[in-house]
Amino acid sequence: MWWKDLDFSSKLPFFRDRVVETYLWIAVACFEPQYSYARIIQAKLLAITTVIDDMCDAYVTPAELELFIEAIERCDNGSIDRLPKYMKSCYQAIFDVYKEIEEKENTERFFCVHYAKEAMDTRD
Repeated sequence: MWWKDLDFSSKLPFFRDRVVETYLWIAVACFEPQYSYARIIQAKLLAITTVIDDMCDAYVTPAELELFIEAIERCDNGSIDRLPKYMKSCYQAIFDVYKEIEEKENTERFFCVHYAKEAMDTRD
């Protein structure tokens, strides 16, 4: 499974493993069969958000958080080299989920990920 492949439990021992809860929360909101893909993507993003929240609450220094925010705003894989080792797997997971969304979106909705990335860019 996607979550076990990330191996956050050994890389980030301080986080709460809440992937089941995140999926159930999303399943309540989007229970219709036609929304199965949306449930998967939303559950992945919410699970990663939980990891980021735990990382910020328990471990991150303000300087490291600034690096992480800058990497998220840039939305490119080249920013990963500047991050501390423990943040790299989390950043890569975010990057991979957005890449998955881009690859699976059809040509009628190609703009969706662009708008999500644009919303995360607060450098203006």
